[in-house]
Amino acid sequence: MNVLLLTAEFPPEIRSAALLMGELAGSMARRGHRVTVITAAPPGARNGSLFSPAVEERDGVRVLRIRTLAVHRSRAGAIVRGLMQLINAVAFFVAALAVKDAEVTVAYSPPLALGIVGALLHRLRGTPHLLNVQDLVPQYAIDLGILKNRALIRVLKAIERAVYRNVHLITVHSPGNAAYLIGEGVPASKVAVVPNWVDTARIRPAARETAYRKRAGLEGSFVALFAGALGFAQDLDTVLEAAALLRPHARIVFLIVGDGVEKARLQEKARALDLANVRFMPVVPADEYPEVVASADLCLATLQRSLLCPVVPSKLLGYMAAGRPIVAAFPEGGDAPRVIREADCGLSVPAGEPRRLAEAILEASENSEQWRARGDRGRRFVEMNHDRERAMALYDSLLGTLAGAGAVAEPG
Repeated sequence: MNVLLLTAEFPPEIRSAALLMGELAGSMARRGHRVTVITAAPPGARNGSLFSPAVEERDGVRVLRIRTLAVHRSRAGAIVRGLMQLINAVAFFVAALAVKDAEVTVAYSPPLALGIVGALLHRLRGTPHLLNVQDLVPQYAIDLGILKNRALIRVLKAIERAVYRNVHLITVHSPGNAAYLIGEGVPASKVAVVPNWVDTARIRPAARETAYRKRAGLEGSFVALFAGALGFAQDLDTVLEAAALLRPHARIVFLIVGDGVEKARLQEKARALDLANVRFMPVVPADEYPEVVASADLCLATLQRSLLCPVVPSKLLGYMAAGRPIVAAFPEGGDAPRVIREADCGLSVPAGEPRRLAEAILEASENSEQWRARGDRGRRFVEMNHDRERAMALYDSLLGTLAGAGAVAEPG
């Protein structure tokens, strides 16, 4: 089977979307499929353009890199960012036209505009299309208050419905996301839940006394780690305010590893609050990530209180694979608190309440044996429910069914 994968992010980019799509592409190639990826050129790349993509082979996958606008690094308003996404979609579509032999296309959303590219390819060539929806756009931006213009919201919701109508299958990573789509009028037969995965062979429980911990000057500390994107949705303000409350407990150190549009502001806030118990460290390559998580005694995950979409941050699975307990601050009613409850791997407190977060972190630091057992339960949970090879087998089956159907079935 010849698979064309459309994704704005791909290794060596260090983001969760890049890691997921890199692993999906590599696993499909190892299963004997021909995989072509169209993606953005890395920041600072001097090669690759709209009409002449840079071509490389990576883990048995043919990768075409095109020049695009860096939307996820932009602090522009919603209208400008939306226009940037549409311009990028045109670039992806032009590049995709040069790939003649695809039997099925897969697009990662966000950006939702890549779903339009897949739908257009179907209209032109009859190629069936699968859309992998990770964040519910535009609802995600509406919840965060990034998108407020009512006329623009109506336009984007219409585009969302049009995209969903014109793809053959939509995969989501949790039951809550599936329920949202069905509530928006997508036929249940068109939605498949494929839990996000983690490579449990690559990320494993390991001793805490790592070289990374030593380099960061964390020996003898109780390390509460946040590792991931430092963006609008993550609500790191609550983490910093919890750190301020825990200043009297000098052994507890907050380690924040990552990058994003909010990092500079958060660093300035930490300086203004005189938070000597907070350390910011640069984002690390994927092969160094297991050592970073192994350095932690406890892992943190937070989301904005206003974010009502059923988001399950991918960092949860990495934390759990490493056997580390979790304290989270999530909106109630979503899928992320449900995962923590089902796995019994930690505690989820209400979002946006730094005192509740601080109390949970302190409790974990004072009951280390009990909390280590929670980390062990998290590891067993991902082995049973989020193993990479199980997810890949499901994608293999779904894509094979689509490719076998070819252009006979029209999306609806």
